[in-house]
Amino acid sequence: MSAFRGIGTTDVLQAAMRTASMNHRIIANNIANVDTPNFNPVQMDFQSTLRAVLDGGERISLRRTHPRHLEATRYLTRFDRLARTSKSDYNKVELEHEMASLDENTGNYNLYGSLLVRQFREYRNMLNNMR
Repeated sequence: MSAFRGIGTTDVLQAAMRTASMNHRIIANNIANVDTPNFNPVQMDFQSTLRAVLDGGERISLRRTHPRHLEATRYLTRFDRLARTSKSDYNKVELEHEMASLDENTGNYNLYGSLLVRQFREYRNMLNNMR
């Protein structure tokens, strides 16, 4: 993982899960708008968005209007516009493509979560062996 040199595996996996979650919302929005006239679907540039999340840049801090409000930040997502053929209502969502993307993204999210669980098990086993 030379691309992520200096960043721990746990941080990379957490950021990948967070990015996959954002991607899931984008794909779900495309699917929800399959019958919306003139709708153009968008696709997240996963690599660029993950890099921005890991670098800590591209964050938007939300304004707190009350001292009891929680601190919140939001990451800017990078998009690639999709150029596809459109239907008679100029909707460019291809349901089969979006469902395949959703399935792939779900698999990736589950993979990142499984790897994170395995990482924590290794930490636990290491700590148990130190006793």
